[in-house]
Order: sequence, then structure tokens, then C-alpha cells
Amino acid sequence: MAFAAGWWGNAQRAEARISLLKKEHAEQTMRASASALASYSRMEKTKDDAIKSAQARAESLQADAGAAAAAADGLRKQLAGVPARIAAASRAAVDEYAATAGELLGACTAEYQWMAKQADGHANDARMITESWPR
Repeated sequence: MAFAAGWWGNAQRAEARISLLKKEHAEQTMRASASALASYSRMEKTKDDAIKSAQARAESLQADAGAAAAAADGLRKQLAGVPARIAAASRAAVDEYAATAGELLGACTAEYQWMAKQADGHANDARMITESWPR
């Protein structure tokens, strides 16, 4: 009888230990799930914010492109009439026009060079980010 009582007591202790381990496992699983959900929520918000920012930038760039296209069309129209105006202009007016056109061409060249430098820097940054992103 003593053997049975000892066996039963050991079985009860083992059951209690198993129950405690199951409870600890469930708590750890719950904490890990909560942590994973919090991480996912942070990453999802970051992604959503990045998408909204990209959309806002795209809209702004589209508006800027429209304004640039309108300005370019206006310049094209002005340039289309230049030969007729030059033919009827005095020598001093033609000389002034040529000087102004040279200055304008120099300013445009400087702006295009600046823009090319910015684009190269952006491309380099984008490539660095792509190459350094964890795989």
C-alpha cells in the first residue's frame, strides 16, 4: 500500500509540473505573439506612411511636370516667332538678343548640370540602400 501511495504522490507531482510547464509555455507564446503583432503593426504603419509620402511626392512632381511643360510650350511658341522678329529688327536689337540668348543658354546649362548631379546622387543613394537591404 505504501508503494501505491508513493506512486500516486509522484504522479500528482508530475502532473502539477506538467501543468506548470504548459502554463509557462502558453504565457511565453502569448507574449511572443503580442510582440510579433506590435512589430508587425509598427512595420505596417511605416510602410503605409511611406506609401502616402510617395503618393504625395508623385502628385507634386506631376504638378511640377505640368508647369514645366506649360513653360516649355510658351518658350517654343516664342522661339517660333524669332526668325521673323530678327529679320525686322535693328542691328543693335539683334546683338542684344544674341547676348541675352547666350546668357540664357549658360544659365540653362548650369541648371541641367546641377540637376544631373542631383540625379546621380539620388541614383547612388538608391543603389546603396538596395544593396545594403537585408536579404
